[in-house]
Amino acid sequence: MQQPYLLHQLLERAARESPTNVAVCDRKQVWDYATLKTNALRVAETLQNLGIGQGDRVALLVEKSAWSVAALYGILSLGAAYVPLDIAAPINRNSTILSRAAVSAVVTTKPRVASLLEHAAADSDWAQRGFVLLSDEGPVIEGASRDRRPPPTALSDQAIAYVLHTSGSTGVPKGVAISHRNSLVFVNAAVAEFDFNETDRFALHAPLHFDLSVFDLFCAASVRGAVVVLPEFYSAFPQKICAAIAEHGVTVWNSVVSALALLLDKGRAAEHNVGSVRAIFFSGERMPVPLLTRIREVFSAARLFNVYGQTEANSSMVHEVVTVPEKADASLPLGHALANFEVFLWSEDGCILRGEGTGELCVRSGSVASGAYFKDPERSAERFVADPEYPQSGERIYRTGDVARRDAEGQLFLIGRRDSMVKTRGYRVELSEVEKAIEELLPVAESAVVTVPDPLIGNAIVAFLLGDKSQLDVKELAARLRTKLPDYMVPDPIFIESELPRTSSGKIDKQALSNKAGSLR
Repeated sequence: MQQPYLLHQLLERAARESPTNVAVCDRKQVWDYATLKTNALRVAETLQNLGIGQGDRVALLVEKSAWSVAALYGILSLGAAYVPLDIAAPINRNSTILSRAAVSAVVTTKPRVASLLEHAAADSDWAQRGFVLLSDEGPVIEGASRDRRPPPTALSDQAIAYVLHTSGSTGVPKGVAISHRNSLVFVNAAVAEFDFNETDRFALHAPLHFDLSVFDLFCAASVRGAVVVLPEFYSAFPQKICAAIAEHGVTVWNSVVSALALLLDKGRAAEHNVGSVRAIFFSGERMPVPLLTRIREVFSAARLFNVYGQTEANSSMVHEVVTVPEKADASLPLGHALANFEVFLWSEDGCILRGEGTGELCVRSGSVASGAYFKDPERSAERFVADPEYPQSGERIYRTGDVARRDAEGQLFLIGRRDSMVKTRGYRVELSEVEKAIEELLPVAESAVVTVPDPLIGNAIVAFLLGDKSQLDVKELAARLRTKLPDYMVPDPIFIESELPRTSSGKIDKQALSNKAGSLR
């Protein structure tokens, strides 16, 4: 039997070979693989009635549930790509993504339709076609049916499977187009590296628009394991997450570092039965050693893995924490590359560094997004470049923008960024996008956005605004920013200043502001 080379073939194989294995469970239902496949086909058929077929892109603007998992598989089975949106993001931001991704339909819920249509451009294909509405009963069409397009009889693994959006320096989100092959290179490597099996239950903690969800969904399907869906609102109630871990016997946890901190503190993980967890993967933020020590104590049966990667190339490196470092300020190494990945350092003078030294991390792999940044050739050309070592191959590597140091023992350690992008709460954020929102929305003459290291969220975003404190209300200013930016990008705190420090050249002195922000928080 041929190995799956398309993501939805993972579901087809599981439904054929292990139909009664639990595939997905949420707060309301538990489905086996036969049921998940049946419901995925129901969504696919509904989309066909809207004229969706091979090469289309379909947006997902829904809460995580068993039905949303079925929806993404249904989209993939038609040869289309799913475009997951952040349900908490401002509607105008999601509207921008819908237009730039040129989606042909939207899978959503009834309450969201009116606001989507209010922001739709007159020529939006998705607005003209209609919607697929998901509920506990399944998918239904809102709109007129169209000529059905048959599912593809053949589909290349180079076809785009999904488009995930990250923060963009121009103020417009970047759509990273990932093919079936790109994703499966990572999924197959992860399954082999971590020895997952059909008894594993993966906690789907990450939202569908976050690349960590790819690991949970498709690694689980690859081994006929189960996905335990943790709805978005659970993030505000960490004790519910801990209770779900205990109730469903979760064995695999994958999240950003700050989510683990919440489980231990507000979730009181130590008071729950979390002994089923055998593997914990954390990424996106620096792991503080004191927090790592507490994780080891509470999740005593779990192996701990520090994962490094990007949306544009999937997770590429991993370090298993066997011994917690003694020094409280120690940094964890990035570890080794997964199978079929190569990570190397590129110096400023364009040389590949093989020995000790510092340079930009680059990834060479079949996982590197073949679709690059969707319909954005300029930014694609900056990051997805010809392989400097094998230019004749025609392949591209991904320049991560991360700067790392290789020590005398060959270990790689992350140092920082070579641009204005930072990570906060596991998300990558271009500070220039935050600054553009401030310029557009707030009545201030000047502003500066800086970051301060935070042990829980990686980096706190702080804004300094030039203005009159008596005339400006920081809560109102933050509320305005939330109309354009998701919560994790809104500066907290916001300071109103009568003057901003300057360098000798007259520029705003961001280093001085960073120092001030650190002393004020």
